Amino acid sequence: MLLNLILYSQVHDLDYYINQGVANNPVLKDLSNQIRSNQYDSLITRASYLPQVSFNAMMMYAPVVDGWGYSDVITNGQELSGTLNVNQQIFNKKTREVNYQKVGLENRSLKNSRDLSINELKKAITAQYLSAYSALQESQFQQEILSTLKEEEMVLKMWVQKGTYRQTDYLSVKVEIIQLERNIKNLDLQYRKEFSNLNVICGLTDTAHVRLGLPTIEEILKKSPENSLFFRKFVIDSLKIQTEKLLIDRKYKPTVNWFSDGGLINNEPVYLYQNFGISFGMSLSLPVYDGNQRKYNYSKIRIQEETRKNYRDFFRAQYNAQLKQLKEELDNVRLLAVDNDRQVEVVKMLVAQERAELNSGTLTITDYILALKNLIEALHEGVQYQIRAQYILNEINFWKQ
Repeated sequence: MLLNLILYSQVHDLDYYINQGVANNPVLKDLSNQIRSNQYDSLITRASYLPQVSFNAMMMYAPVVDGWGYSDVITNGQELSGTLNVNQQIFNKKTREVNYQKVGLENRSLKNSRDLSINELKKAITAQYLSAYSALQESQFQQEILSTLKEEEMVLKMWVQKGTYRQTDYLSVKVEIIQLERNIKNLDLQYRKEFSNLNVICGLTDTAHVRLGLPTIEEILKKSPENSLFFRKFVIDSLKIQTEKLLIDRKYKPTVNWFSDGGLINNEPVYLYQNFGISFGMSLSLPVYDGNQRKYNYSKIRIQEETRKNYRDFFRAQYNAQLKQLKEELDNVRLLAVDNDRQVEVVKMLVAQERAELNSGTLTITDYILALKNLIEALHEGVQYQIRAQYILNEINFWKQ
């Protein structure tokens, strides 16, 4: 059989693939780089409130030829200047704090986006891992049944030679063995495909055959949905809107700057050495009227807040409905799994009894194959219930993060 030829070089669990996927994902790397870049925005904002120093230089000559040219009263004919200028806004503590808050909120928003992306990636990796594991587990069950049938084939062959069973009975078993071998090969191909897709999602290029470990997904316990990553976005958006309002208010506060310069300003080179000097002063700016822009900006902010609340309320309803549905589905699947386990125990007892009767020559091979098929189906359903419960827990944890 094809599957029996596979050598599994190692065993990897779900955490391994989640860690690899998070480490290799380019979107997460991009968001991490944006967070690092945002830290420089904070430093840039801080630097903008420090004294700003610049150097300005100019050399100008305005010739007058035969009485034609610029008026000397305006131009002084020529000018040479070079000054070092310093300027800084003062009494602006609240404005600085608001701008720092804006940068900080942007950083929180980026971190939340990264956490949401990690959550979505974990969900996708877990779902793909479960798909691959499901194919592998089903193949193992079918191999167990195949081993049992092959053992019975040898016993049946002996009974055929003794004349207890007909040759057609023996051929019926052979047909079932061939069918199982074909199913196992198909499941192997399915496993290879699902496993390859898992590697693609995680950014892995390893082609070694790996046996997946049993996934253990536990439900996350959260105190309140408001603490989840999804609702955190709405909180940050609300704080951003409040910050925008504060920034609008700060535009209508008086601003005070101090300034100073020192250097050379001269229009007669002969007195160049006498024209080095300094100046200093302060400036005050107070907005008086801007055509009611403040009122209009407030109206825009109110609309943004209404929109945010609409999205939040709609999402909350979806969130609660989704979790309720998933939990009900999980409870039903677990109940069905318990019923199926009881059925498996009964079918196993039946197969054991019929196997004994088959070996003693008192049972038709058709009845035994039918019982064996019932066992295969029950085991298959048991695996599906187990995997289905893991799928649902994966979804629940996705919403609860």
